[in-house]
Amino acid sequence: MKKIILLLLISKLLFAITLVPMTETIDSKKKKNIVFKVTNPTDEPVAVDFSVLKVISTKNNQEKRISTNNLQAYPTQFILSPKETKSVRVRYMGAKLPENEEVYRIVAQELDIDVSDKETDNHNGEIKAQIKMRFSYEGLVFVHKEQAKAQLSIESIQKTAKGLQFSIKNNGTKSDLPNIVNYNYFAQSQNQEYKLTENDLKGAEFRRILAGKSNQFSLKNIQTIASQQIENIRLEKK
Repeated sequence: MKKIILLLLISKLLFAITLVPMTETIDSKKKKNIVFKVTNPTDEPVAVDFSVLKVISTKNNQEKRISTNNLQAYPTQFILSPKETKSVRVRYMGAKLPENEEVYRIVAQELDIDVSDKETDNHNGEIKAQIKMRFSYEGLVFVHKEQAKAQLSIESIQKTAKGLQFSIKNNGTKSDLPNIVNYNYFAQSQNQEYKLTENDLKGAEFRRILAGKSNQFSLKNIQTIASQQIENIRLEKK
């Protein structure tokens, strides 16, 4: 009986390249150039496409990106030899820093990788596997003035059959991630205030809120207080 064996070299493929740093900030007129390093730790050459996209919305937890010339990278396509590290210089092209922070997504995309096993079994015939895999590694660049600050507040709440849905507005000039690492959440009911726990906030899928934008989140696991009793929610920066 002919056997077909697909050998996935996961340890090599999942980590075929690395990208550092994962986040970077441009907040000074003197600092318009930043450097990302892409490394190939494997024993095989890897082709890489390096691109920059502007993030214009995270509404409904979906990141919307567009092409941009405000942030430019060089080089944008290259081949990494085994164990090689390439420096990619990224430059902000604006004449001055923006009033409201601009957020850019850095994408290091591997080109197609062909993995083939051409061992032959004299009894069972040829064993062959051909797999094409692509991996992308993403980072963020924040461009804003040094004094830029986020200013988050609960814009509205709505009770649903499954819990609460609420909208957070960012009236500041800098984006922020409203998760439990950065913020405390308090539920208000009948002149009482209850601090929501990590379990209460589990599953909210908090996403970064851009300057001047809003985003909606859902809480379905509140245990500290019954969802239907909550009259309002406020958040507080840690």
